[in-house]
Formats: sequence, structure tokens, C-alpha cells
Amino acid sequence: MLRCRSLQRLLVPALRARCPSSRNRPGTVGQCQHLRSPSRSLSTGLPGKDGSHLVYYIIVGGAVTGAGLYIWKTLNGDKERYNDRLSALATKTKEQLKSEESQKQVEKETVVHEGSKEEVPAETQAPSQPQSETSSLPEDPSSRPEIPSNAPFLLIGGGTAAFAAARSIRARDPGARVLIISEEDDPPYMRPPLSKELWFSEDPNIVETLRFKQWNGKERSIYFQPPSFYVSARDLPFVENGGIAVLNNKKVVYMDVRENKVKLDDGSQISYEKCLIATGGSPRSLPAIERAGEEVQQRTTLFRRVRDFIALEKITKEVKSVTIIGGGFLGSELACALGRRARLTGLEVIQMFPETGNMGKVLPEYLSNWTTDKIRREGVNVMPEAVVKSVVFQDGKLTIKLKDGRTVETDHLIAAVGLEPNVELAKSAGLEVDSDFGGFRVNAELQARSNIWVAGDAACFYDIKLGRRRVEHHDHAVVSGRLAGENMTGATKPYWHQSMFWSDLGPDVGYEAIGLVDSSLPTVGVFAKATAKDTPKSATEESGTGIRSESETEAEASASEINVPFSVSATAASAAATSSSAKAPQQGEEYGKGIVFYLRDKVVVGIVLWNIFNRMPIARKIIKDGEEHDDLNEVAKLFNIHED
Repeated sequence: MLRCRSLQRLLVPALRARCPSSRNRPGTVGQCQHLRSPSRSLSTGLPGKDGSHLVYYIIVGGAVTGAGLYIWKTLNGDKERYNDRLSALATKTKEQLKSEESQKQVEKETVVHEGSKEEVPAETQAPSQPQSETSSLPEDPSSRPEIPSNAPFLLIGGGTAAFAAARSIRARDPGARVLIISEEDDPPYMRPPLSKELWFSEDPNIVETLRFKQWNGKERSIYFQPPSFYVSARDLPFVENGGIAVLNNKKVVYMDVRENKVKLDDGSQISYEKCLIATGGSPRSLPAIERAGEEVQQRTTLFRRVRDFIALEKITKEVKSVTIIGGGFLGSELACALGRRARLTGLEVIQMFPETGNMGKVLPEYLSNWTTDKIRREGVNVMPEAVVKSVVFQDGKLTIKLKDGRTVETDHLIAAVGLEPNVELAKSAGLEVDSDFGGFRVNAELQARSNIWVAGDAACFYDIKLGRRRVEHHDHAVVSGRLAGENMTGATKPYWHQSMFWSDLGPDVGYEAIGLVDSSLPTVGVFAKATAKDTPKSATEESGTGIRSESETEAEASASEINVPFSVSATAASAAATSSSAKAPQQGEEYGKGIVFYLRDKVVVGIVLWNIFNRMPIARKIIKDGEEHDDLNEVAKLFNIHED
């Protein structure tokens, strides 16, 4: 053992002190004489009497003893820690089992008490349960606030544009939480049937079911989706995969665009990340009616909503006479619808307007006059060039005085004189309102601010072909709402779509239009003999729906492949407008089907398809091209107008 050099190096310093004879001896640098000769110093026997080996045994023995004590102490400590660890694990397992049993008991009692709306007593809960575990317990849905404090996607308005935006948002972000705030009591619905198909229904319970038969005989509801489609507003923040919720009978009265919050008419506040304004518009009244007393206003319907249809449907069964003021889309549709009822029940229906004929601001004069004759044949007393001066209630009747001196007596008034866009939020939100067209001014992406979009009737947008516009039609609400929803989820698409609109004067006469259709513009009409399939009823049977914005059956791609003949010759284009082959039809002719081109600076900017259906993509392409055409008869052939 003592031959180990490492041990020798440790013992040398200690031996130097006892072996002074080793110092200064040649050849023994730092070595004791006991170490110079191993054979002499390292004996295998007992130490001598001089105790020369005692020091080695003391040092080695002490080292061995110390090491042994260290090992024993370490092993003994590890054993104690091991036992303590096992004890701690056993204790923790018992506590967890106890906690789980307590939690199950609380859940069971929560279910029992939920039906009776009673709270679970505090003593039934585990008092030692950590807060993190307590928060995982199921929350009673009835305790949630009716109005959520936050909605990632907030849509103001409950009409077509808002619903289209909500569907678009969910299509691009399946987990999105969308909250629609509506002033109405109904979920989103389509408005066109309110002045068309609903009035032709034979269902005596139509005001309750609000289901109607389309011209093709198929039945559908005015609601886009049943109530089960929507999530409860109070549950919207908690549903796992998001959803669409509608908060009915609420109105946003203030917008804080800096804090991204809105205030409702009941004082509630909702924060948002993205917001869409789709407030639509309110029906205009006449100054003469607004100046009249309460008796007159109580007998006047400003037709716009479902509740207006329900009220008017009842009124027309109780009174003997109704008068419609307005000769535009809505007024003319209602006149045709009520004229049918007049033939069945003897109801007197009067329609008056300041223009020379129905749809006088849209259709050329000859077609407007034909429309007026058509409505008269439906049993309506049409009074053109009638300007209302005053309305009074006397002797149980409403008396309407016209500026030309004529007087009309009636039981009820229906005002259909246009729409006023709802822009009350512009002031609090600091948004710009267009002074010419009304509505919120937005860019090509329908954006009013960085996280605020506008769609539908309230949006005044820039049309890349026709300039700044504001459109009040169903198709525009659908398309602009859809685009706004896409842009709210990250798309940056401009609004290039030319929206269309349509009007049906019953199941036999209807038209579709696109672009700028203004009777003050020069027009060129090309007409042909109609066939049995050239009616709204036949078009609905072919497409499967009477909501024409859903039924543009010809794909845009196929329309884009059509070669539209054109010429840059301004002289030729001007000649086309006066050529004998394309001249305006004469008064009294039967306009079975045809096309009316509206020109501005010799370029087609608007098109009316009269009893021609499902050809809108072609019309859209003609306007999009923006070319001058040397022969509009050739252009009309693209619509297959002369086919049998």
C-alpha cells in the first residue's frame, strides 16, 4: 500500500519534520531516510520499538474510518429522504381523490338545482380547492349576462347585408364569433317578398307563417335561416367553435372608435375588434304627412319591415280604400299586388305620383306608359302627375288635396317615396357622409376606417366604372355584405361587382336592370315578340328561386368569353341611337320582351332586360368593357332576344 506514489507525496511533508537528518544530504532532495530505501523502510511486520511505522497506520486508519462514516451517513440520509418522499406522494394521492369526490358531488348538486334556479350552497364545495380548479367547474348559463361585453366581429344592423357579411366571415374563419345587433324583433330576412310574392299567397295564416310560394310554386320562408341556426347572444363568448348571434330589439346609439366600443340604447357597452355598419335606411315620408296631425299619421304606413307587411295585410281586409303615394319600384309593386286583392274583395286601390307614368324615373317614357296601363288593368286607379299638397282627417276619412286642385278621399295611406340612409352614427364615430348621395363614404374596399366597414343601403362607394354611387337593392346588399365580411377577415378586395336589381309586376311581367338606369339619359330599345317562357314565373321555374340575385345561372367566366362587337367611332355610335332598326317603339305597341340600353357619352352605362331573365352576366360585361358600339342591334343579339 505504501508503495503508492500518490500516498507518498501526501506523507512527505509530514515526515520532513521528523527527519532532520535528511536535510542537506546530497542526493536526498526532500526525502527522509525511511523513504530512500524501500526495502529498509517498508516492513511487512509489526512496527519497531521506535514507533517508526505508527504514523502511517494512524493516518491510513483515520482516512478509512472517516470515509466509512461519510458513506454510512449518506446512505442513512438517503433512506430517510426516500421514506419521506413516499409518504408525501401517498398523502397527495389521498387529497386528490378526496378533491375529485368533492368536485363530483358539487357537479351533481349543480345539475339538481339548475332547473329550480337555486344556487348550490357554499358548504357543498371543497373549501380547500384551489382557485384554478374552482374556475373549471361548469358555469350556470342563466348567470351569464344577456349582452356580451365583447364581440370580435360586431355587425350593426340586422338586414341582408349584415347576414351576408356574417356568413362570409364564418366561411373564412370557421371559429369566428359574430354578433349582429338588430332593431327588429325578427332574425335576418329578405325584403323583396314583402311587396311581391307574399301578397299573392292564398294561405290565410300568411302573417304567422311568413312562408310564400314563389312564381314556380315552390314554398320558402322569408327568413334566411331558422332560429336554431343562431347562437344565443349570452352564450356567444363561451361556445367552442364560435357562431352567429343576433341581439334583437337593440339599437347602437354611440360609437367610440378610439376605444373600439359601442353603446346601446339601454346603456350597455360592447367592445369589438372589427365592426360593420349595415344600418340600411328608413322609409321617407312626405312633408304634407309630417305636418298633418296624429290622426293622419296613425292611418299612414311607411312600408319597409315585416311588421309593416303584417299591419298592412290586416288593414287592407278591414278598410274600403287605400292610397299608395309613389310610383317607383316599391309603389308600383304594391299597386299590382293590392290590385289583385281589389278584384277579389272590392278594395279600392289608388296610386298617385308626380311623374307622368309608373317607374317614370327609371324607364323610358314609352315603357313607363305601358307599365301604367298594365297596372290599371290590374284594377288600380293610377293618378300620374299628382303632387300632394296636404292631408287632413275629417268625417272618418283622409282627404288628400293635390296641387292641381284635385281631391281624393281614402281610408289609409301607404307612403312609398324612397329611403333615407341611417347615418346617425356618423357624428359620434367621426365618419364622413356623402353630401350628394347620402350614406357613409367608403373606399373601394368598403372601408370607412381601419377596422370599420359599411355595406348595403348605407354605403356610398366608388364604382370603378360609373363613379361614386349608393344603391338600395337586395343584390347590392348581398354582394357588398359578402365583400365586407371577406375584407374584415383579411382580404383586401375592391368592390368591382356591378349589382343588379329586379322588379316584378306580378307573375307575368318583370324586368332586371344593372348600372345607371335613369330615364333622363338617352336610351336605345330593342324589342321582340315574347314567348310563354318570357315571364318571371317561367324564369323562377328554370332557376329554382325568385330571389334573382341568387339565380344568375350563367357563370361570369362564360360571359367573359363573349366577344361583344364594338367600334370606337363616335359617329357610328351616335347613329345607332337614331337608326330605324333601333328606334324607340311606338306608343300602343306590345312590349313582349326587349332590352333598353342607357347611354352616357355614347357608352352603355345601364341596361334594362324586359322579360329577359338569367342574362345578367352578359349585361355586366358590356358595362364593364365601357366601349362605344356601332350597332346596338348586334349587341342585343348576345341576349338571344330573337330566339323562339
